[in-house]
Amino acid sequence: MSAATTPPPARPFIDLFWQQCDATPDRIAVVQGDQEWTYRELRVQSCLVAEQLKEVGVCPGDRVGMCLDRTPIAIASMLGTHLAGAAFVPLDPDYPADRLQYMVDDADIHTLIGHAHHRSLFPGNVDHDHAPQVDGDQQLLWLDADRLVTGNLSSTTFFRGDFPALDSDHLAYVMYTSGSTGRPKGVLINHAALTTYCLADCDVYRLLPNDRTLQFSTLTFDIAMEEIFPPLLVGSCVVVRPLERADSVNELSHLIQQHQITAIHLATAYWHEWVDLMIATDAKVPDCIRLMVVTGEKISVDHYQRWLSICESEVLWCNAYGPTEATVSATVFIPDGEFSDANMPIGKPLPGYEALILDSDMREVAMGETGQLFLAGPALADGYLNRPDLTEAAFVQHTDKVGTQRRLYRTGDVARWMPDGNIDFGGRVDHQIKLGSYRIEPGEIEAALTSITNVSEALVRADKIDGQTNLIAFVALSFDSDSQVSYEQSSDAVRSQIAHDLREQLREELPAYMIPSRFVLLDRFPKTINGKIDRSQLPDHHAAVVARDNRLVAPRTELEHRLHDIWCTVLQIPEMGIDDDFFLLGGSSLLVTQVVAKIKDQLGIELPVRDFFANPTIELTARHLQSLMRDQLCSANNDHSQVEAQRARLPEVEAFFFRSGSHDLFGVHYTPPANQPVANRSVVICHSIGHEYQRSYRNLQQLAVHLSQQGWNVLRFDYAGTGNSHGTAVEAAPQVMKRNIHDAVQWMTQRHSTNPVTLLGIRLGATLASQCQHPVVDQRLLWDPVVNGQTFLRRLDDLHSATLVNGSRFSQPRLAGSIDQAYGVRLNHVVRRQLEELKLAPDISTDHSSCTFLLSQDYASMEGIDATHLESKTVVPLSDEIGWHVAHWNESAFASPDAMRKISSLLVSETSSSNQEVTT
Repeated sequence: MSAATTPPPARPFIDLFWQQCDATPDRIAVVQGDQEWTYRELRVQSCLVAEQLKEVGVCPGDRVGMCLDRTPIAIASMLGTHLAGAAFVPLDPDYPADRLQYMVDDADIHTLIGHAHHRSLFPGNVDHDHAPQVDGDQQLLWLDADRLVTGNLSSTTFFRGDFPALDSDHLAYVMYTSGSTGRPKGVLINHAALTTYCLADCDVYRLLPNDRTLQFSTLTFDIAMEEIFPPLLVGSCVVVRPLERADSVNELSHLIQQHQITAIHLATAYWHEWVDLMIATDAKVPDCIRLMVVTGEKISVDHYQRWLSICESEVLWCNAYGPTEATVSATVFIPDGEFSDANMPIGKPLPGYEALILDSDMREVAMGETGQLFLAGPALADGYLNRPDLTEAAFVQHTDKVGTQRRLYRTGDVARWMPDGNIDFGGRVDHQIKLGSYRIEPGEIEAALTSITNVSEALVRADKIDGQTNLIAFVALSFDSDSQVSYEQSSDAVRSQIAHDLREQLREELPAYMIPSRFVLLDRFPKTINGKIDRSQLPDHHAAVVARDNRLVAPRTELEHRLHDIWCTVLQIPEMGIDDDFFLLGGSSLLVTQVVAKIKDQLGIELPVRDFFANPTIELTARHLQSLMRDQLCSANNDHSQVEAQRARLPEVEAFFFRSGSHDLFGVHYTPPANQPVANRSVVICHSIGHEYQRSYRNLQQLAVHLSQQGWNVLRFDYAGTGNSHGTAVEAAPQVMKRNIHDAVQWMTQRHSTNPVTLLGIRLGATLASQCQHPVVDQRLLWDPVVNGQTFLRRLDDLHSATLVNGSRFSQPRLAGSIDQAYGVRLNHVVRRQLEELKLAPDISTDHSSCTFLLSQDYASMEGIDATHLESKTVVPLSDEIGWHVAHWNESAFASPDAMRKISSLLVSETSSSNQEVTT
């Protein structure tokens, strides 16, 4: 056993922070981009949050949910929650909505602070301003984080006595981790535990007032706690990672250099990839770094040696270990200059912590013998929220041979004492998985799998494939005995398609990091004589398939072939299609750095990480690389000033994903050129679906560029289940699309403050846009809207039938009715019914927003439009004949210069004089 020194009295963190603010009020406490707060300003902002919480009824002991991005207001919200006497509960916006709702219910959260673009994840919430004043069913009260920020933080004075006093045993936060029972479990961390850890962190890592610590991790991970809280006890600065991705091949190094970061904490897997990327790009460790803490899983000694080879400055390098139940980290190993062992130890207990290694009879093992690692001390969690059974199993009372009693936490890790007093880590006792910075209970994934129809049994494990850890799901599928189906003997294409369907259903229940990247499909599991799954008889990872649609588009060009080889090597799969999404095949942000490094090494092209995220298929990456190569050739052959002039006329284009419900929607944002005055208006473009989406895509893309060049911020996006957005085709129902439009407007509102928004919809997008009631939408431009859903659907069905009759579209005959599919649209009965019921609202009123119809030359005859639909409405005729219903134009893109001119005119009119009417 190793015991640390007696820790100082465990006062609540917030009291120590208050003292630090008194000592260094004018030092910079937190910064992100152009926003920075001194310690005085951060404290005032935190007090204002606390007052808001008290105003809406938050009492000491309550739990406040936080669905926040990495921002200064997130830090102030944590501190403000403590000042209000409550505990905060981080909620990850990337989690499925059902998982978030479970956490809200489990933690008994009644008040939630969130960024507005995450609000749709929590249905049924109410605004503070519209909170019900009568007793009744408890609703989730929503506090918009951005509305909590105030610009005047210097004139207000608060005193610690203005807020409730806290004891060390009061709850500080609840951190949810994966649960073996199929549901996440909340770990209860009190103020004594938080303070004990923070003081130990400051001591061991030798934090200095002039440090600049990077707040890099998502707020739902322990790493975020060590990035935020300890620096605030020594008067140093927390630099919050920018929300926008940097235009750099080595994004992390660029970020560190740009902000002169001195202290950084990284998950082991990310640190490994960062080291590899620096090696591949001939880069050195940024010389501003003073402290490097790596944590999460076992360190590769090879990577540590590579780090030493590229590190030319003195860095305090640390390997930290610790479960959430021991408040971030419990032990740390700091190698000396002579370190050359094959394995990296996890070190010695931090100050205030104790470690014991016990055998199965709970007796301490001798030096060098293996046992289970237990932790003790005031930094241990109180247990698990609402789970006394789990708490009793994991937190045990122990009396040692001299009669000393301790409360211990059973880590489930195997370890042994080394002669120098360090601990050697030996793996897990159970089947728990460490993947990156995540701790995963395979039982939770297995429970989600067995809830799927036809899945009789499931087992999940982590296998190393060429040094990379992969989640592999073994799934036994039930089938009709008369059919004699054998999943084990099916073709790879069939099994990949089944795996794809399983993965899509898992995405509705589990966060992305818990989705297996490979599946082994079995008719039945091998069993022991006792009826348990015989793990030793399971196939190895070579029997696994990658989840993928059975349609495989092979590489066509030399560049696509080379990218295909790079991606397959990184993802460790035999083949993939050029339109397969890198991330849906098991790729992660960590693996992106490998791809970027290999592209530079093999192709000599520096691809910014940000650009890869915007082009996640081989086809898109190849196009982007060709564009980069053309730019390089253009730069070499043209006068620099001419090139700059051309670029200056182009908008800045940013591709990204944003959240809408349980889906990630693909969006493209167009920022006006730097030399163009920006109009006080944003435009959101709403497309149609099916073949009309394909026909209008290029025209809307050109229109977006055109409008942005004139000064408007423009957003194009794909509905859930369409284009590049996540989801399946049958999820693209009108009700989902309406929500997507609302959330797209909300994203623009957050991006551009309170600018009014114009909705520009074409066909089905116009009809849906006409029904959007977002308060910032004050203009709707409806281009050839669908009047009647039944007519629209009948036309798509007729076009689809025509393609089946001539047989020219499909390489193999397809029977009519084999798939419920309109032309280019996969349907089910729910989507079909919603489409049939869709109608252009006849009561669109100009009282609330300007509404203008742009009608192509053949629109009225095609739609059979009733004049009453447009009575007293503004109608702008277009000279173009688009022919939505003309069969031989189905595959043809169209251009509409007349529409571009008139849309620009309408936007100008609305901007210059909102009351000016357009000639009917």
